[in-house]
Amino acid sequence: MWDSAKVEVWSTISEEHVLMIHGRFIKSNETFFLFNVYAPCNNKAKEELWGSLFVRLQQLWGHNVCVCGDFNAVHVEEEKCSFRGGVVSLDAPPFNLFIEDNLLIDLPPCGRHYTWFKGDGLSMSRLDRFLLSEDW
Repeated sequence: MWDSAKVEVWSTISEEHVLMIHGRFIKSNETFFLFNVYAPCNNKAKEELWGSLFVRLQQLWGHNVCVCGDFNAVHVEEEKCSFRGGVVSLDAPPFNLFIEDNLLIDLPPCGRHYTWFKGDGLSMSRLDRFLLSEDW
């Protein structure tokens, strides 16, 4: 998965909904922690995931951290487009709190504004993202 000439992986931990990687970029000698997330669709399960990630991220304060992947949640309603219209996302407030409490920076998308499209061509959302620590 990594070019061993560019990245040195020191450890990996695989848990439900997240793969954690700790390593170092060889050229810059920067160490990093990467959390690759595949969040569940259930709102309660997502909140539990945000809580467990919060605990881990607080322990890594001051380090280069990237939390990326499919969060199955939108940050703001404008990141969701549906033919049903007017459907309020219940997952946005807890997700926003997770981002704010961990002082994560949500990188803006390049190109497309949505990362998930339903087969009907009418429903789409931005569910995938990269969140970086301020230190990085």
